Amino acid sequence: MDENPYSCEHVVPIEEEPRHHLVIANEFVRAFAVEIAPHERTLCHHHAHDYLMYVAGIADIVSAPQGRDPETRLYKDQECAIAPGGLTHVVENLRDTPFRNIVVEFLPEPNNLRRAAALWPGRPDEGAFEIGGKLVRVRQLFNDATTAAVCAVSITRGREIKICGPAIVASPYDYKLEIETAHAVINLSAFRNLAWLDPGSESVLRNLGAAVGRAVVFQLGSIG
Repeated sequence: MDENPYSCEHVVPIEEEPRHHLVIANEFVRAFAVEIAPHERTLCHHHAHDYLMYVAGIADIVSAPQGRDPETRLYKDQECAIAPGGLTHVVENLRDTPFRNIVVEFLPEPNNLRRAAALWPGRPDEGAFEIGGKLVRVRQLFNDATTAAVCAVSITRGREIKICGPAIVASPYDYKLEIETAHAVINLSAFRNLAWLDPGSESVLRNLGAAVGRAVVFQLGSIG
């Protein structure tokens, strides 16, 4: 009899699964940059907390939950999915390209987080607007009133935009972006580089590349 390729006989917590790279951990959230190589699969791992997943690029995977039949799932670029804690599964990448995603876990403390009144100070939450004669485009991809909203940002060469925390900022497409927070300047050009923006803080996102750069912003906390 063939061995089960999706066996969950041995289960590890998500932070011990080697393809889930823990980048941010505080009292509110944990954020992972996840990368599964072509035609590879993860260890069987457990998601203890509710989480939000953002998919970077087209993905074709198998998710094999413990005790249930495997499911094939197709994801579009920038697709977001929220899931309750308690899932234990193996994930296999069926494509010839890496499966990249960002997982944001909500710890009990997010109930105390409140979103900033405006994600971009003095700017609309969504749409296109000018900064120094150049366009910045913002599109909301996901919005849950109690946990988070996700926005895609396209910013032209040489431009910058202010962002209010609490938030997590990433650029999972290898663009030459940086963000200047109250504590540091963080280079976002590597997939695993994520930035945490403190509640009540203002940070500056800049495009240092030669073309339009793309970022994703997870605005955290409940509304109100």
